[in-house]
Formats: sequence, structure tokens, C-alpha cells
Amino acid sequence: MTGFIIGAALLAVLAVLFVVVPLLRKRLATPPAAIAAMTATLAVIGVSAIVYSVLGDPAAARLSVSNANGAGRNIATLARRVQQRPNDASSWLALGAAYGINGQYPLALRAYERANTLADGRDAAALAGAGEAMLLSGDSSQAAQAADFLERALKLDPSSPKALFYTALIAYRAGHLELARTRFAAVLALTPPLPQNVRAALQHEVDQIDAQLHPQIDAATAIRLHVTLAPALAAKIPANASLFVFVRAPEGGAPLAVKRSAVTLPQDVDLSADDAMVAQHAVKPGQKVTVVARISASGSPLAQSGDLYGQIDYVAGKTGPRSLEIDKLSP
Repeated sequence: MTGFIIGAALLAVLAVLFVVVPLLRKRLATPPAAIAAMTATLAVIGVSAIVYSVLGDPAAARLSVSNANGAGRNIATLARRVQQRPNDASSWLALGAAYGINGQYPLALRAYERANTLADGRDAAALAGAGEAMLLSGDSSQAAQAADFLERALKLDPSSPKALFYTALIAYRAGHLELARTRFAAVLALTPPLPQNVRAALQHEVDQIDAQLHPQIDAATAIRLHVTLAPALAAKIPANASLFVFVRAPEGGAPLAVKRSAVTLPQDVDLSADDAMVAQHAVKPGQKVTVVARISASGSPLAQSGDLYGQIDYVAGKTGPRSLEIDKLSP
């Protein structure tokens, strides 16, 4: 039975990926109806396996996924089951799955929460199901708790397909691309392996994230940095600070290139002539420059007392990747 459960859950994941993944790149412009369509498809994950594990009827399990009438019949059967066995967590889990596939998300949430209570709060499937039900309910006030449930599920079961995919989707929509990539990659690594066509679809999305994380830059003027912070200064980062990385000519003057980002260190920063503030005043191929990374408490690019900074010399397009440590405090 275990093999069937794992296989059915993964097959459900594959179906979800084909529908959901092509919509991910539209995250910034996705209307609520499309978001609902994206997440509603995920309700099928594991339903066949869970219902089969409780009812022992593959035909009934298939009905629960294929049509609402089948789900309704299973709900009635499972409701009787939990009445007979109110302390059977697996029956509550199956009832939650059946409610979810039938679109009855508040009831699904109650069933999943009951299953998790019976498991002393340590049932990954129940937590993931509860998080899913909250997201599908459309109640935005539950979004934070849904994310918490999904993360807790992932801690209990790092290979949970539902928790991995939902948390990846949440991270992607929030713009946390590194985390989204890690979670999507984990879905790609599920065992047994995904079919080639599904792998290709998901890999395409991972590649799109990679393109956003590491965009192509002008190789002739490229400046590639790995910015770090000296441990002795870790406690001196002010709240709501910004990180500025400047490229300056040795003779001084306005910066040749600049980038601003949140202070999340270490981080990779790539600059080139494309990052010039004025097109006519950009770094040139092979130019010797000074690169300064500055943590600004005020959010201003102008140096102020108390700022943390570090700097290195660099030859644009020639030096290659280098580390730049922020290790000084402006007087």
C-alpha cells in the first residue's frame, strides 16, 4: 500500500505541475481568479492515495479525483467512518482531502485540524492540507497562518510534494526567488523521477528564475562581486538600511555604475555599463575602477557617519568574480 500511496501522490503532483507552472511567471499581474485557479488545481494532490488508504477501494479513490459526485459519495462514507472512529487521525485526514477536492474548504480545514490534533500537532499531511485549505478558501486573513502550516509540514516531511510546491509558489509570488528556486528544484528531485515532459516544464521555470537572479550583463564591462560582511560588524547593521554598490573611476567624479538592494549578506552583485546613471558616463571595457559597497542607515547614497563600507580595485571585464568584504565603519 505504501508504494501505491507514494506513486499516487506523485502522479497527482505531475498533473498539478502541468496546469500550474505555466502561470507562475505572471505572478505580478495575476488577478485573484487566476490565483484561485492556480491553487485549486493543487487540491488533487494525494487525494486518491489518502482515500484509498482509508477506504481500501481504488475505484472510489479515482472517483474522488475525477468528479464531484464521487467525492460526495466518499465524503458520506468518510463522515460515517469518523463518527465510528473519532480518534482515527487517518480517517480525518481522508475526510479533509475529500472535502478539499469537493471545494468545501472550511470543512476540509476542520478535518485536517482534527487530524493534526490527534497527531499532537506533528502530522505533515494534515498541516499541509490545512495550509492548502486556508489558501483555497480565498480568505486573505489566513494567508500568513497557511504559510506557517506549510512550513511546519515541510520541517516534519522535507519531501512533502504539497508543502514544497505551495511554499515555492508563495515564495515566488513574494519575490523570494532564491527560496522559490530551492523548493521547485526539490520538487524536480522527487523520487520516483518526474516524466521528462513534466521535468522540462518545471525546469523551464527554474531557468526563468535563474535568469532573474543572474541576468546576462555586458561581458566587456562586467564587474562580478560576492559581497560579505565582517563578523565584527554584524551587530552594527541599522534597521531598514540599504546596500549601495558603486563603481568609481580612480580620479573621482560621479559613479560610473551603481546598484541598490536590501541588506541581505552575503549576496552576489553584478554591475556593468548598463548600470550607469548617465549613459555617457559609464564604465568602459578594461577600465581600472574602485568598487565600494556601502550599508547606508539613512537610505541615501551619500556617505554619512556610521555607514559600514568596504572597497576593492577592479578591472572591468577582466578581473572576474571577486569577494568584497564590508569591514570598515565611517567616522
